[in-house]
Amino acid sequence: MANVLVFGATGQLGSEVAKTALNAGWKVMAVTRGRPEYLPQGVEVVVAARQTRSGIIRKLGHAIDAVFDPTAYDEADAVDLLSAASHFGSAVVVSSCSVYADAQGRSLDEAAQTGFPQFDAPMTEGTPTVAAGPQTYSTRKVAMEHVFRTSTLPITILRPCAIHGKFAKHPREWWLIKRALDGRQHIPIAYSGESIFHTSSAEGVGCLAELCMQKPAHRILNVADPQALTVRDIASALEVTMQLPISLYPFEGKPVGGVGASPWSVPLPYTLNCSAAKSLGWDGGQSYVEAVRETAQWLLTFKGVSDWKTRFTGFANYIHDPFDYAAEDLLLSSSLHQA
Repeated sequence: MANVLVFGATGQLGSEVAKTALNAGWKVMAVTRGRPEYLPQGVEVVVAARQTRSGIIRKLGHAIDAVFDPTAYDEADAVDLLSAASHFGSAVVVSSCSVYADAQGRSLDEAAQTGFPQFDAPMTEGTPTVAAGPQTYSTRKVAMEHVFRTSTLPITILRPCAIHGKFAKHPREWWLIKRALDGRQHIPIAYSGESIFHTSSAEGVGCLAELCMQKPAHRILNVADPQALTVRDIASALEVTMQLPISLYPFEGKPVGGVGASPWSVPLPYTLNCSAAKSLGWDGGQSYVEAVRETAQWLLTFKGVSDWKTRFTGFANYIHDPFDYAAEDLLLSSSLHQA
């Protein structure tokens, strides 16, 4: 029986890969800082607090067929993992679609300073990227990619977009679900609610990762949902799933002082071409509407929970308060009065 070591097993991608690989017949060893109760029965838990990747691998004391790592963020992480390369056969690591740059060199990380990147078609794996370096999240990811691409081991690099799934630290759907739970009658949305920022389900990433572990090779693959939805579409999907009203108040143009800036609100379409992954036999995974049901049900368990911020730490990185209802009410009052 082939075995796989899964890092980040407490997160949305690691937990999904562990489940998918186990169901496909792999022996799964899941690296965690404790024993998460939601890992499926049959997964071998490897408790590894404050240990390096290479140290964890060497400590196992036996060969590993494949490694899945969604938590490698920079060159140092890649170097550390590869320092134990003699102990595993192949790897699947997660990068990000944010590494792509348009013809003018604009990218997501620098959009506030240089303008939002503009692409004439969905981005392919051959689309240029930002330069490698320590400056931003994306430049660090490119530096990480460069290290893995020079390895003699077969390593697949996955580039997802806006990931959704259970156990996320930044569940974008919470931006809408919390408002619905709080009884917000109108939710301001910039760009008329027509923004398209491609989503990637954890389930889809898990299926592609397991397929790549079956067929190890050096490659880079985009991974995103079969259809890129508008913010309106996402809100409608969540409304049906939760059976709670999500009443959007779309307005033209960019967010006003942060108001209307949903996690998917972008001025231009940002989408991925996943033909390369599909050529391997990947079916694209479930649609967003299907895949988000489980995520929404998980998020509903946080209804009335006051300390959700300690779990959903990604929202702390927003420039503006993502739940500034007073600012929303001010904009709504002005807009409705003018109407």
